[in-house]
Amino acid sequence: MSPAAASPAVLVVEDEPLIRSLAAESLADAGIPAIEAEDSEQALALLGRHPEIRLVFTDVNMPGEMDGLRLVQRVHEIRPEVELIVTSGRRPIAERDIPDDGTFLAKPYGLRQLVDTVRRKLGLAARHGGR
Repeated sequence: MSPAAASPAVLVVEDEPLIRSLAAESLADAGIPAIEAEDSEQALALLGRHPEIRLVFTDVNMPGEMDGLRLVQRVHEIRPEVELIVTSGRRPIAERDIPDDGTFLAKPYGLRQLVDTVRRKLGLAARHGGR
């Protein structure tokens, strides 16, 4: 299967391993492939190697030089077709501060809410079953 024909994947960027794993597992259980990154540097490297990534879901507060808002700005510069969802439990982010038509999802979010938001952003029909 060519990269263009691959199922759209989500890059989950979160420095908290349990939260990252739960988000990725919930997406995978819903039939949406998920790739995990623990920080912005790793996320950008994975984005370069995985053309099937069609959405980045990132926390704002992360270690390193680039927070989640700077990450989505960079993603938008290099892959403008990639959809963006930003999350934070510390402060609300105005959607106008997220490039293109990015979405803010406040923590704590429900796993069903995450899956539904990703499906909507990717234009995927809801599947019955799962979480």
